[in-house]
Amino acid sequence: MHSLIARLAKEYLPEITSVRRHLHQHPELSWEERETSLFIQKFLSALGIEIRTGIAGYGVIALIRGEQSGRTVGLRADIDALPIIEKTGVPYASKNPGVMHACGHDGHTATLLGATKILSQLRTQLKGTVVCVFQPAEENGGGGAKLLKDGALNEFSIEAFFALHSWPYIPAGTVGIRDGAMMAAIDDFEIIVHGKSGHAAHPMMAIDPVLISAHIILALQSLVTHERHGADPVVLTVTMIHGGAADNVVPSEVKINGTLRTMQDETRLRMKRRLVEVAESVAKTYNGVAEVNIEHGYPTLVNNPAMVSRVAHVAEKIVGAENVHKLKEPSMGGEDFAYYLQNYPGAMFRIGVGPNPSMHSDTFNYNDDALEVGMRMMAGLAVDVLDAS
Repeated sequence: MHSLIARLAKEYLPEITSVRRHLHQHPELSWEERETSLFIQKFLSALGIEIRTGIAGYGVIALIRGEQSGRTVGLRADIDALPIIEKTGVPYASKNPGVMHACGHDGHTATLLGATKILSQLRTQLKGTVVCVFQPAEENGGGGAKLLKDGALNEFSIEAFFALHSWPYIPAGTVGIRDGAMMAAIDDFEIIVHGKSGHAAHPMMAIDPVLISAHIILALQSLVTHERHGADPVVLTVTMIHGGAADNVVPSEVKINGTLRTMQDETRLRMKRRLVEVAESVAKTYNGVAEVNIEHGYPTLVNNPAMVSRVAHVAEKIVGAENVHKLKEPSMGGEDFAYYLQNYPGAMFRIGVGPNPSMHSDTFNYNDDALEVGMRMMAGLAVDVLDAS
């Protein structure tokens, strides 16, 4: 059946390329993917398969039921975009100002639509059911967690779940795999530094939250350099600092925002505790007060080793063993597919889209040369699981 999948993927490639570019041109933010959802529904409806809508907001589930009974496998793509002003200069650049598919979700969605179309043509030969999930709000809000909490998948006895993610650091035509922890847990933080307003010419009469914030930012880096084992990855990045309105006024308050990324649960808890302690103690040293709020985010994405082996097996058939990269290091990026992997055996794998700028940059553009391999991987994994004895 893999040769038939390969033939259909090549046949559908021009259409799926157009689909990808349409999605790229019409990006929508998390929880706002209305038009994207309608486009997906229209595409799937033409295939004559069962679809379900309104999943965790604007999500869609497509069901491909084989004519023979058997196992159930899940495939997932994310459909939302990012609040970025696009600077790619491509003819199909975003038409929605300030919104951009800068993480490859346009490619993920197009790939799964293509795989769904392939699998719909193979229904008479399928032994079981394929559940294709087009999930909203991966970038901001945990649409995957909501989908699972709402019970959208409860009726299915899914035995394996797979997702792909673009990876600009390996070339198109390659696949990246990794056992165990693959992507980091995410915790975003806000530190509100309270001081005392005053004249900038008389700082001794004020309590300067700008100065305090500078010391907090520097002190927080010691958590990474001095309070963790070298083999235990931790990233703590301050991404925003806001405060003040005039050159000659010491403000009363400054806000610091950033993100904490960890791989181990114990490290995650300890780093969050120490983040609070460091911010509060530094502020107190300079007569200020630090109010720390931490938003508990996505867990670590942990791949099932047996499922990674299955991905490797299928990938070797499609791209050759020499083009299957065993990724040495986990990514400190986060992904809410982690929630699925807490509930089902499965794996996320990397689909090479290089050469390309880094994801979340204003010049990132999914490499269409990766679409054919992606379709073959997703459809091939589904068939591989359903055919397993």
